[in-house]
Amino acid sequence: MSRRDTKRMFADELEAMMESMLLSKVHVADLCARCGVERRVFYYHFKDKYDLVAWMFERDLSFAAKGNAPYSEGLYAESHRRLWARRGFYRRAFEEDSQNSIYRYLLQFSIEANEAVLRRYLGVRSLSRRYAFEARHFAHGNVGSVVDWLCGAFAMTPEELAADMFDCMPEELRKAYASQN
Repeated sequence: MSRRDTKRMFADELEAMMESMLLSKVHVADLCARCGVERRVFYYHFKDKYDLVAWMFERDLSFAAKGNAPYSEGLYAESHRRLWARRGFYRRAFEEDSQNSIYRYLLQFSIEANEAVLRRYLGVRSLSRRYAFEARHFAHGNVGSVVDWLCGAFAMTPEELAADMFDCMPEELRKAYASQN
C-alpha cells in the first residue's frame, strides 16, 4: 500500500468513526485496530490524530486550489464548498478545542498565510505592529466565521461566504492578495 493510500485509509476510517463520536473520544489504538494495522504505522505518517485532521484539511484545500488562482475568492469559494460537503466531519472536528485542535491549526495556517502575503507585498522581512495585527485579526474573523457557518450560525452558500469574507478584508491585505494573482 502506498504512503498516500495509507494516509487516506486512516482519514476515511477517522471520518467514519466521527460519525458517531467526537474527535476527543477517538483513540489512535482504536483507529489502528479498525484499519487492521499496528500503531507504529499510524505514527510513521502522523504525530497524532490532530495531525491527521490537519492533513485531511490540507488535502481538501489542495483539491480546492486546482484551477483557482492563489489567494482568490474562487479558491475560498471552492474550499468552502469542500468543507460544506463534509460539514458533519468538520463540525465534529471543530468541537474539539485542545491545544492541537483543527481550529487552532486552521487559525495558525490563516495567520501565517496572511503574514506571508503581506511581507511579500510590502517587501519586508517582518511586519509592523499594525500589519501583524491586521493579519491576525482577519485570520480570527475568517476562521471564526467559517466555523460558525459550518455549525449553522448563519445560512449562506459557500460563494456568498467567500464574497463576504473578501468584502471584509482590510485594504492593504486585499491589495497584497490581489498582487499574488
